[in-house]
Amino acid sequence: MKILKALLLIVALCNAAGVHAQKVFASAKYTQMCSYYGEKVTGDIHAFKPDAKAETVIKNIMSVIGLKANFELRAANVPNAAAVVLKGKRYILYNPKFMSSINTVSGSDWAAVSILAHEIGHHLNGHTLDNVGSRPQTELDADEFSGFVLNKLGASLTDAQAVMETIASIKGSHTHPPKRDRLVAIATGWTRASGSAQANTAAVAQVKTTTSKPKPETRTEVKPVAKAPAKPKQVAVKKEPTRAEKIQQSAKYNNNIASDAYFSSDPKGEYYLTKKGNLVQVDKDKVYMVAKLVRSNKAGYKMMLTDNADTNLYIGHGGVLMNDSGNKVGILRARR
Repeated sequence: MKILKALLLIVALCNAAGVHAQKVFASAKYTQMCSYYGEKVTGDIHAFKPDAKAETVIKNIMSVIGLKANFELRAANVPNAAAVVLKGKRYILYNPKFMSSINTVSGSDWAAVSILAHEIGHHLNGHTLDNVGSRPQTELDADEFSGFVLNKLGASLTDAQAVMETIASIKGSHTHPPKRDRLVAIATGWTRASGSAQANTAAVAQVKTTTSKPKPETRTEVKPVAKAPAKPKQVAVKKEPTRAEKIQQSAKYNNNIASDAYFSSDPKGEYYLTKKGNLVQVDKDKVYMVAKLVRSNKAGYKMMLTDNADTNLYIGHGGVLMNDSGNKVGILRARR
């Protein structure tokens, strides 16, 4: 799933319009960040004043947990979002462009809120104090905290899991757990936020009163039992394929698919380029839109795949896919 994240969500570090408001915070090599995807951040960290909307989200999160923020919020040139300690002070850094696009990508207005809640969870759980960076267990702790907070803010479980359902890696990595575990952690936190109410409801449902008087015994006439009719012959019923099976079959044999796509960072992922020029990924019973085929904006390439978020993959000779740095990241193989 790393290539999916690269195609959809990893955005440019800074845009030219914000350069005048930036200042160098620190060098990334002197710290380990609890970043949302676990990627390394190198070079100088530039930070500037957060926008009003992000500040409001932080205030709302802190209000429902009843604590004062032990960190400062800054917009910065990080790839997405990160909890970090710089010069002995806690910060949450976020990429404004990433945060503005994540709601659209995931289809939920709660996506950006859940990401900021996740990073706050790292600070409040003390994950940033050892300067080690992301680890699977600390990520699960922050996911659980995110689920708890979103419940308190009024989000449904589906809303709380929306961004993780879209972007999390199925297999996980040495820094981040797999998608299934992360969704469970979010659900655990979300359920815990309404735990007492749910427990009371369950207890009431199990209690049955026995104050009513027993009905008097009545005698009924026993009638002869009629002979049971002969059992009808069993007819074999063809099992209806599941939604996941239908999608898998459609992806393999659909005449609308022009090419199969393969990416070195996700060798077992199922990606297809349709005849309408859409690059899609099939994951169990869901189909994700990844990128669109358009004319190339780079000399030497006729066509490219773009997600309209400053991420382009250029199609070279033989269907080879190249990134902006000129490195091969995958290949398109036409169907015959």
